[in-house]
Amino acid sequence: MATLRPEASKSCIGVIAAADRFMVTKIGFTAFDSETLVAPIESWGLDDLIAARVRVAAGAGATVLRLTYPKSAFDPFYDPPSRPAPPPGRQLTDIVRRIAGSTRCRRYVVITASPGAYSPTNKTIAGVGVYQNSLSKSVYVYAHLLVTVFDGESFAIRQNPYATLQARLERAFVPRKDFDREIDRTLFPSSAAEAANSAALRNGARGVVAESLDDFLPAFFRE
Repeated sequence: MATLRPEASKSCIGVIAAADRFMVTKIGFTAFDSETLVAPIESWGLDDLIAARVRVAAGAGATVLRLTYPKSAFDPFYDPPSRPAPPPGRQLTDIVRRIAGSTRCRRYVVITASPGAYSPTNKTIAGVGVYQNSLSKSVYVYAHLLVTVFDGESFAIRQNPYATLQARLERAFVPRKDFDREIDRTLFPSSAAEAANSAALRNGARGVVAESLDDFLPAFFRE
């Protein structure tokens, strides 16, 4: 785990990129017609890309440190056990505390998958991935991400600038952009391994991730 010198901690922003699962989803009319696979994409460098976009949004003078963590660290968050689990906010806080360790950053920026329903079905797509509509056969690569910022001392979750009343009113008139980009339907992979080895999907994913982060990260650094 990375550590920082005490004198560097005041300007430090720790980045925890937990959106490195690439979802391959076929969307049918029912749950029986739908399928989701998870492709191993560690070699795609999305965590480094996320840290780089945070660095740009934070601006000059900030020391941005990407924190590494065990592969299984976010399993309880994404795939909670069947027994009653703690609320997602507390669960995420516990995970971030463990990963942060002794780094002593001023704040921690955590990027996770943001789930949402695919209309007109109730199928959920989240994080970074590719999906195909079974009816139209159209294929889209997407990035649905959530930014959560933690105070480095108390690990309290800082206010989301998009959750304020003013932000909600603004979105009522100017809807937020979506980051689903249609691609050639022949690029839809037949397996998780094929997805992981696809340069076209890798480049498409990196493009929508960078575009989405550049769109909404700056608001988290306006103080």
